[in-house]
Amino acid sequence: MALVCGADDAEAMQAWGEANEDWLDRFLELPHGAPTQDVFLSVFGALDPDRLGTVFRSWVQLLDTRRSEGGGQIAVDGKTNRRTFDRATDQPPLHMVSAWLVEAGLVLGQVATDKKSNEITAIPELLDLLDLDGATVTIDAMGCQKAIAAAIVDGGGAYLVAVKDNQPTLRRDLADPSRRNGHLLR
Repeated sequence: MALVCGADDAEAMQAWGEANEDWLDRFLELPHGAPTQDVFLSVFGALDPDRLGTVFRSWVQLLDTRRSEGGGQIAVDGKTNRRTFDRATDQPPLHMVSAWLVEAGLVLGQVATDKKSNEITAIPELLDLLDLDGATVTIDAMGCQKAIAAAIVDGGGAYLVAVKDNQPTLRRDLADPSRRNGHLLR
């Protein structure tokens, strides 16, 4: 609940819990008060990310909210999580690629990028986890790759991908009406 209300780290979660302890007492037994940041960090550290991801995806599939007419819009984007780096161990910050079901306001899945990689390798991995049938997948210019577009189409979806200088020939073709083929839209 603290995260939904804007808390972005364990310290803020503790502060939110303390500020809302009377309200939380109506729903939860908190014999020792609101959890401290140390408790939150211990719990998060003990979680197996792969197992948590599997359980979360199963839960999302049970919701089956995307079965509306037209399949819905799935926005795919990557973000670097603040304060997840560790200078002492030379651990880079955690970068996650998420699939957001726009109509439901729900994250359908997330995949962490490899330490020496980027979103281009993580996006296909994420798409493999999703039911894309009938959906329109939107991705920023980082995802403007033939293999990514093919994975979306193979999954039964359509795509809308930003084009920037990372694809100079495609960008030039889109900008020049005489070079566009009949399948490209502006």
